[in-house]
Amino acid sequence: MFGYITMNPDQLQEAEKERYQAVYCGLCRKLDEQHGKMGRSTLTYDMTFLSMLLSSLYVPEETLGSQRCLVHPATKRPYVTTSITEYAADMNVVLAYYKSLDDWNDDHSLAALGIVKLLEKNKQQVQARWPRQCGIIEDCLKKLGQMEQMDELNPDLPANCFGVLMGELFVQQEDEWADSLRRMGAALGRFVYIMDASMDLVSDLKHNQYNPLVAQMNTDFTLMLTMLIGECTAEFEKLPLQRDMPILRNILYSGVWAKYKPRKKEV
Repeated sequence: MFGYITMNPDQLQEAEKERYQAVYCGLCRKLDEQHGKMGRSTLTYDMTFLSMLLSSLYVPEETLGSQRCLVHPATKRPYVTTSITEYAADMNVVLAYYKSLDDWNDDHSLAALGIVKLLEKNKQQVQARWPRQCGIIEDCLKKLGQMEQMDELNPDLPANCFGVLMGELFVQQEDEWADSLRRMGAALGRFVYIMDASMDLVSDLKHNQYNPLVAQMNTDFTLMLTMLIGECTAEFEKLPLQRDMPILRNILYSGVWAKYKPRKKEV
């Protein structure tokens, strides 16, 4: 259900792509520092977006540097980190933990169980630092599991539940921007949930897997998705963001559609 919130490189200038990559590498670096190599392996584009968004809003001091890593051992890669990168790294790990736990519960995947065991201590550490966010994540995922067991076919219900989860992640601190960030994250979460369900619909029907869209009259969800991302961007444009606006707009107006449009042509 993650991996949709990424950039469209075809519509960014070279300097903007390098900036995005530096933020991505910064998140990777923080994951390693805070959660080790296993944590680093959970790196996602989704939390790169969150790190960039919140850093643009709160404008914390940036740390710039470059380093080699296992993925790029030959040359040093530039990175950018802020205090918010640490928060994004924590959220990245706890989401990876619960995704693997869900995979274990659904499919009894031994690989997923292994990840759960390896990340258990890290999850507990994150939970101690961010109890509100972790409590909401756990509660929402439990509710989503119950809806799946009940074969809930009203897509609004699970989508809204996932929206609550995402909305809470966007609020690092309760302040004057919390309500707008929560609404933005919730709308993006609903979009991601419906996007993921629409992408998996054909496969889920074939394999008799749960999908809340199976009772819908058509397989073109473009209008629904456009409305949902519109709610997200409306809140986004209200925020007094100060950094990386071309990149953030690229992600929300173009990048989030990158996987959907090619699949839509195939259907």
